[in-house]
Amino acid sequence: MAVVSFSHAIQHSYVAVLGIAYPFVLASFHTTYAVLGVILSATGLAGGLLQGLAGVVRRFSARAMLSAQNFGMAIASIFGALAPGIGLFAAARLLGTVTSWPQHPVGSAHLTERVPHRRGLVLAAHTTGGNLGTLLAPLLGATVIALAGWRVALAVTGALLAAGSLLTWARVRPLEAKAGAALVGRGEPDGVADASGGYGTRVPLRQALRRRRALAVLGAGVISGAGRGLGVLTTYMPAYLHDGLHESALTLGAVMTVVSIGAVFGPMLWGHLSDVVGRRPVLYGLYACGALALGSFVLVGSNVVLIGAVGLCVGVFTYSEQPIRQALFADSMQGVAARTAFAAYFGLSQSLGALWLVVIGFLITDVGYRPAFFVMGGSFVVAAAVIALFAREPRGPSPEPLPAPLNLEVQ
Repeated sequence: MAVVSFSHAIQHSYVAVLGIAYPFVLASFHTTYAVLGVILSATGLAGGLLQGLAGVVRRFSARAMLSAQNFGMAIASIFGALAPGIGLFAAARLLGTVTSWPQHPVGSAHLTERVPHRRGLVLAAHTTGGNLGTLLAPLLGATVIALAGWRVALAVTGALLAAGSLLTWARVRPLEAKAGAALVGRGEPDGVADASGGYGTRVPLRQALRRRRALAVLGAGVISGAGRGLGVLTTYMPAYLHDGLHESALTLGAVMTVVSIGAVFGPMLWGHLSDVVGRRPVLYGLYACGALALGSFVLVGSNVVLIGAVGLCVGVFTYSEQPIRQALFADSMQGVAARTAFAAYFGLSQSLGALWLVVIGFLITDVGYRPAFFVMGGSFVVAAAVIALFAREPRGPSPEPLPAPLNLEVQ
């Protein structure tokens, strides 16, 4: 769990530094947030669709896929630092997205197979690992930008990503074949646990996706992508601070660091609670508080203390929603191989949710930050209604998972 979450931290550090750099990149290239929204939406759509490949590349180990993604992001970061214009910068951003797709489906599947009876907690830990990267990167990235410029910050990020790729390769051990053999020895079909932690009869993905609860969770994920989609907060919160409130690079980094602090401890708390009291009650609270926090972020004015306090709430509540919703989806996918289930989850919800990047970008350009953040908060309210109406959890205890095989080393 620690190694997979570390890989997630590496990935998020890259995105977080980009979020701090975007205002300076746009000023350097004399372009707008509408253009940036189109770029990020296109790259997010491509990355989301690529995550659907996780179900068909199961012969590659988590070690190989996570190490390769981190090295690919290192190349993309350095390429972006050298870009002479917005076109090549966009190409570098696309390269980073194309290479970073395995983390969510592969990492999530790996953890739910290993700890099926606490998937709310381990998926929250996976999210927390990513948020830890988001916590550490903004202030460090902002400091480098203030001292040497955004190009140097991206180059340094690329070097750190390359080192992280080597560490991931060294510490994640390729034992998936052994794990599969152990399960086959127990008479399980294909030797792969399903997304819910069971080892029963294999169910075709198409059939499982027709379940009302699975469809509701996917729909809620697409809707709430306006407020917590891939890159939405890390792109438009720094943009509001820089262009809306005219804060310095160091203030941007400090506020985003406070947001990330909330995003680190929030998911672990709510993930554990969802294992105890259920997913839906926790989601309702997160959606309500997240909507209030997003709306308040543009209402408290320029007082840095108030902005930091609201930013902390944004981190605690909005960043905790995704792993709980992900666990609820896993609950609904009994009989489906874990990688296949999470490939469908991330491929569908994140590719469609990425379209919000361009919508929010145009809203900011045409009508301003305040209406855009209200739309982001409102998306949480609508997502909560979808969960309430269509994603009811079945009553009764969950099936007991099989015990882990003896002498099986966990990646």
